[in-house]
Amino acid sequence: MPLSRRQFVARTAAATVALSFASPLAAASARRRAEFLPVRRGVGAFTDRGGTIGYLQQPDALVAVDAQFPDSARAFLEGLEGSARGLDLLVNTHHHGDHTAGNAVLAPVAARHVAHVAVPGLQRASAVRSGSLDAQRYPSETFERTWSAEVGDEVVALHYFGPAHTCGDAMVHFERADVVHTGDLVFNRRQPYIDAGAGALTTGWIGVLEEAHGRFGDGTAFIFGHAGEGWPVVGTRADLLTMRDFLSALNDAVAARLAAGETAEQMVDMTVPGFEDWGPTPMRVVEPVVAEQQAGE
Repeated sequence: MPLSRRQFVARTAAATVALSFASPLAAASARRRAEFLPVRRGVGAFTDRGGTIGYLQQPDALVAVDAQFPDSARAFLEGLEGSARGLDLLVNTHHHGDHTAGNAVLAPVAARHVAHVAVPGLQRASAVRSGSLDAQRYPSETFERTWSAEVGDEVVALHYFGPAHTCGDAMVHFERADVVHTGDLVFNRRQPYIDAGAGALTTGWIGVLEEAHGRFGDGTAFIFGHAGEGWPVVGTRADLLTMRDFLSALNDAVAARLAAGETAEQMVDMTVPGFEDWGPTPMRVVEPVVAEQQAGE
């Protein structure tokens, strides 16, 4: 058995570390059952609290993609066989605290720590607002469009396709395993967070998902940053288009209501046509789309 899962539910259910972060998803960062989910060729997903951690575990290679919170990062590290020697690579897909607060645990044991060039500044600005500067660990290496490295017998490639969920979202491709961690570019059947203050652009997000869909194949497996209740954090290329279609339908619904003279406040809790099972649309989703459309007029 490639992974030790003993005591994970007990360990991670016993402790909660409160650490502020920029995303309103803080209140929604409920624990999923702490679990390692192998995908293929040593690549898998770890769920606990916050954004899904992707990992590569091989005899001579250990990689983590995102870091959740300090308590769940410790649980992840303790359950990763061979982690006593440290990580070869830590990647942050973007700056939000439910993906980077655990850097305080994982970065000190990682030989390399990489993210998009926008991430350190966005992370620092969020920490200033939340008063958590002392708790931060920032990427020591950055990239603009692409980055890759061989780790063991795997190639880890990072891709930036443009502003979307933030202005600094990376997709991480384990090329030989053909597994992609999307970060928060995919909320699988769940209302997303659109971080307008960090350069989010829903029209750009739609294009990013289409570009990624064209780049990867039907055999590619995808690890998502978040998933709705009862939905998996691992899926297929088709799920990228589901996310795209939601964002398109959301934009269409907002445009129609704006044309009818409604304000953002009047649109709160609307359901997006065709996506009623995603639930009512909160202000954190409605407001940035309204602002984006009004800015484009």
